Amino acid sequence: MSSKAAALLDAHKQHLLAQFSPEQMNATLSREINAFFDWSQKQPINKVVKLEAIQGVAQRYVLAQAVSTGLTQQILHIVKAAINSPLNETTYVHQLIEHQDYLAIVDKIASHEQLRKDLIHTAVGNPVYAKLLSDIVYQALNDYLLNENPLAKKVPGMSSLMKMGKGLMESTGGNAAIESALKNYLHKNTQKIVDLSEKILLKTLDAKQIHHVADQVWHKIKGAPLSVGKQYISDSDIEFALNEGAKVWNHFRQTAYAQAMLNELIASWFSEFAGRDGLSLLADLNISREQLLDEILVFAQPVVAEMLASGFIEQRIEAQLSDFYNSPVVAELLG
Repeated sequence: MSSKAAALLDAHKQHLLAQFSPEQMNATLSREINAFFDWSQKQPINKVVKLEAIQGVAQRYVLAQAVSTGLTQQILHIVKAAINSPLNETTYVHQLIEHQDYLAIVDKIASHEQLRKDLIHTAVGNPVYAKLLSDIVYQALNDYLLNENPLAKKVPGMSSLMKMGKGLMESTGGNAAIESALKNYLHKNTQKIVDLSEKILLKTLDAKQIHHVADQVWHKIKGAPLSVGKQYISDSDIEFALNEGAKVWNHFRQTAYAQAMLNELIASWFSEFAGRDGLSLLADLNISREQLLDEILVFAQPVVAEMLASGFIEQRIEAQLSDFYNSPVVAELLG
């Protein structure tokens, strides 16, 4: 490199370094960031980024990679810290959700009449429910006949007589026969009992009753501190939930459904919104250009200041300019 070229290189370098001096840094960063914003506002997303590129990135970083052990540990630490926070001792349910908002949610749930019917029908149609109901009816009838029979209560000595008869029936095996007959009857009529219980549940658990129950729940929990939940959740529960959640996610992310759905959702968003520029999309998140500039400067200024003080910026400027000033083109221009 000739002496003239070296002198030009040094002058050029000093000129650029001056742009990042403490006195000029804010103006330099603001100028360049605003220039980028001006350019980006004229560039719709679909002009600079292809749909397939976004889908590819999402597939690689959302679905293709398993949740790492390090990330799991970080999430676990944060969840435990949230649950064990002293703030939960002095923060109450009614402070986090207002009563009218709670009622609005209840209204929405209660309005789904078909969902309510389907849930009740599915529940009562479960064989476990039928057996449970049959056992309850049997126990109720058995208890009524032995202890609550009006005849046994009203006629003096009838209760003792019935108990004596029960003992005699048990000694001869007759009680077992009656029990068998009663259970057999219930077994044959279980479906009728289930159908009747479904009708009763549908009539009882109407929108009005749901509101009533929800209101009782609200008055019970509204004054409870958030820390009350700690009695139901231990650290081992949190670890179990997180580990199982990771297992479920790792299975789900590898399914054809997850991969196809992710591509479909991105394509749907892209077709609807990718004709807009990035700044207008950020505005939908209540992030204005001015706010974005302020936030970038907050983080960029100390970083750039440290890069300048450590000599990193000077090294990069020299690396970029040296090849140019060493080139035959510059040598020829300088004679």
